Amino acid sequence: MFHLEQSITEWRTQMLAAGIKSPVPLEELESHLREEIQQQLKLGQEEHRAFEISVQKIGRPELLENEFQKTERTFMKTTIKISPGILGTLTGAALMVPGCIQLHHELAVANGKLGLWLLGLVLLAWSFELFRKMIRGQAPKKIPEKVPLPLPKQILKISAGMVFLLIGLAFVMPAVAQARDEGMMKFDEVAFLVFGIALLIAGGLVTFFPYTKRRA
Repeated sequence: MFHLEQSITEWRTQMLAAGIKSPVPLEELESHLREEIQQQLKLGQEEHRAFEISVQKIGRPELLENEFQKTERTFMKTTIKISPGILGTLTGAALMVPGCIQLHHELAVANGKLGLWLLGLVLLAWSFELFRKMIRGQAPKKIPEKVPLPLPKQILKISAGMVFLLIGLAFVMPAVAQARDEGMMKFDEVAFLVFGIALLIAGGLVTFFPYTKRRA
């Protein structure tokens, strides 16, 4: 004779044996199983048949175990990927704090804090780029397609990039020279340095990377 509660208990035992030990998912699965059984009973199915159909719909223990393992692996991979970015952000911010405080009070960065400030800036830039790649990787995959530009546009593109590079160098070099000669940077030189680095990055991208478009 079929006993519904005993069958559900055996199903729970199989779930535990399959490795689904966390109480929250197991309770949720049992709740869904019981709801599905009630739906099947309302449709006129006998208890044993309602139980079998519901188990097939909810999923058998071995299949559910594989799904839980896939979810756990995905979570672990995401955690491993994001951890360096978080660490880089926190470390970069911590390295920049002393220089920023000195810059705020003295309008200059010196006495060894300049090197830490620059290292922190590099770490922050690297962390933001890592996060950008992660977000971009979660977007729907698109195939990059190189689009050749006509020769006049290629010349214009490279010329614009070179202008950005030269202007960036013009902003960066005085700050670098001051840091080398005096071991410090004043507020305006720090601002010029950051702006110059941004121009160098933009100029490098425009000059050396081909124009591409993405297609679905």
